[in-house]
Amino acid sequence: MKRWFIIVIQLIAIQVITTAQIAVKGLPVSFNNELKTSIPVIEIANISHRLALTSDKIPLQAGYTLLINSELSEKGTWEKVDKKFVWRIEIEVQDAIALNLYFNSINLLVDEKLFVYSPNSTAVLGAFTNINNGSFMCTDFVHGDRIIIEFNSLKLYNQLPFLVHEVGILLANSKNKSRGFGNAGKCEVHVNCIEGEDWQNNKEGVTRILVKQDQLTFWCTGSLINNTNIDGTPYFLTANHCGEFADSTDYAQWLFYFNYESENCEQPVFEPELLSLSGSSLLSRAPNGIYLGSDFKLLLLKNEVPLEYKPYYNGWDRTGEISPLGVTIHHPQGDLKMISTYTNPLLSTNYDNQNEDPNGKYWMVHWAETVSGHGVTEGGSSGSPIFNNEGNIIGALTGGGASCTFLNEPDYYGKFSYSWESNGSDSTTQLSYWLDPKDSGVTKLDGTNLDSTNVFAGFSGEPTTIIINESVNFINTSFGNITEYSWYFEGGTPSTSKSKEPMKVEYNIAGEYNVKLIVSSADGIDSLIRKDYVKVLPNISPNPSNGKVKLVFGNAIPDDITIRIFNYSGKETVFREVERSDNCLIIEILPKTQGLYFIKLSSTYINNTFKIIIDGSKSPTPCN
Repeated sequence: MKRWFIIVIQLIAIQVITTAQIAVKGLPVSFNNELKTSIPVIEIANISHRLALTSDKIPLQAGYTLLINSELSEKGTWEKVDKKFVWRIEIEVQDAIALNLYFNSINLLVDEKLFVYSPNSTAVLGAFTNINNGSFMCTDFVHGDRIIIEFNSLKLYNQLPFLVHEVGILLANSKNKSRGFGNAGKCEVHVNCIEGEDWQNNKEGVTRILVKQDQLTFWCTGSLINNTNIDGTPYFLTANHCGEFADSTDYAQWLFYFNYESENCEQPVFEPELLSLSGSSLLSRAPNGIYLGSDFKLLLLKNEVPLEYKPYYNGWDRTGEISPLGVTIHHPQGDLKMISTYTNPLLSTNYDNQNEDPNGKYWMVHWAETVSGHGVTEGGSSGSPIFNNEGNIIGALTGGGASCTFLNEPDYYGKFSYSWESNGSDSTTQLSYWLDPKDSGVTKLDGTNLDSTNVFAGFSGEPTTIIINESVNFINTSFGNITEYSWYFEGGTPSTSKSKEPMKVEYNIAGEYNVKLIVSSADGIDSLIRKDYVKVLPNISPNPSNGKVKLVFGNAIPDDITIRIFNYSGKETVFREVERSDNCLIIEILPKTQGLYFIKLSSTYINNTFKIIIDGSKSPTPCN
């Protein structure tokens, strides 16, 4: 959602073979044979005034759709060519800039092929085959106001094995060209400029979306996102206001464009090849209304993303930590993929509010001028991911005032940390259920391209705060084709381990200790170190006591230990040393007034405060 309106894509006539709309290579039979019959034409009245109300609560409109009520089986023409049957029909929407089609009830047989192409045969979509069978399919656009459907089969049908229920129309821009390609503001920075050098993996997960809601279409942006199984499940994160009132039928007809970008830092003359996937389903989202939640939406794509699309499942960070710098990658005005940079820390706040609120649902960002321009966001950028300095998603774009006219106005991103589980209590209102199916408790997850050599180190401990001579149980949460584990337990027994799931580790010396895990595959390695992760507290007994307290520090009393004692009112009181050994110290609090006291212990490795009660009851055992 941005405060910009008007829209969409200059489709240059090129041959487009899509894969997962899903298509296979091939050409219509009519291209290599001269058919005798002319193609019948169905004219659809163009309702050119079908526009969405422009407001700050809807994304950028791309166009609209018109219903096709004609029975195409009766309108089209059949012709036999050798042993094949060819069925064709042409659909015309007068004065349209570009058209696409919405199919349903597809039930093709093996060897049957369905094509969509322009009258001059320069733009070809397909062949669609039985791998496209299903309830719905949306095609890419063909430039112009006419589009031809051709069906090639080994049999003659009375009723076609597919239906075409809508035709989509792109709106025109001020230059009477289709909105999208070439429409972004002049300040924008292409993702393959120097600013994008460190973000080449992340960009592969970001796609342009043709959103369908009833008979309106919109441009938005979103990203593939990783889950803790790291299994390539095609989860997709965008903003809820993108198709806020879409239903399951609409989601099944959304179109996702991958690798829609310039090869370099310049706007190309011709539109790049369109690699798209059709169809999705809704998994979870924030409440409707941008002020009620963090404006996120999680989808599941209908198909797995083909490897030739170079998919990257972006990582995430749900800690809520403030990012000092980073980028967003997006499709402003439905144009090619761009990158915008921030160099000042994000501000935690609420939507359209510039006052800091640590508990806010949004991140506020100001964009910075860089070498190649002053990238901002525009209509069509809605739903785009914002990345922190570690390359992980921390939010999705709702909107704001930034534009190429107002470079210094702020934008607002729904917090990933809030979307995790704060919008509601069940799976339909949060990300955690879907993105952490193992319930591992992971707070940060790196992205992946599913390279089998990738490995990810991860672990947790329970408990991580213990008393001397107690143990910590470590849980391995690493991922990938791991062949070797190397654990390092500072201050622990054992101090190292090669096990996948190490035994309990005992700690016998008070202090704070690091834990490190290195995991390896045949060609990959990853490590994780948690500093001061295990906190080992001195053993203080008895409690309650008669005023004498025994402090056991493990192997040795720290040389730099400082002991201070305060009564319940906060007044420091005195004590005397009663007994000392190498690792044990008995002190007596003076005077022995009954009540609650606080013992504060400080050294290089210890900084803890303990509560004790004096009630005149127990004495400590002697130091050994």
